[in-house]
Amino acid sequence: MKTLSEKRQEIRKLQKEKYRIELGLLRPLPMVPYALIESWGECGKKVCRCHQGQLHGPYWYLSQHWGGKTRNIYVPKEKAAKIQVLADRYKEYEGKLTRLRAIQKEIMELLKEIEKSAFVPPSKMDVKKPTEKKWTTRKAGQ
Repeated sequence: MKTLSEKRQEIRKLQKEKYRIELGLLRPLPMVPYALIESWGECGKKVCRCHQGQLHGPYWYLSQHWGGKTRNIYVPKEKAAKIQVLADRYKEYEGKLTRLRAIQKEIMELLKEIEKSAFVPPSKMDVKKPTEKKWTTRKAGQ
């Protein structure tokens, strides 16, 4: 179990990491919100080499899954390397956003622990127990 001081130090460390990540996200480089995928396939010719294991390709596609559907956009081979850089940037950006959410969750959990350690139990407050009141009901108009 961490001490209160250790919890505060951990929060400060997480806040510094969060700040560094946020600074990096403020000015993103150009990116595409897709994954670049490589595809190999067979054609319809019965005597083609692809039916013996030498598939046609590679063919490159930008792929995005959104709203329960996958959308693929063909990418010419000569543009694949440049687009891969843009797709990698997006993946890195999303990874940083995921890390930010995890950091915030850790901070909130630590703050909840600190909050619990500050609670004063009723036995230490020198208060009387509440007395039970007997309620009577009356009909309207009485």
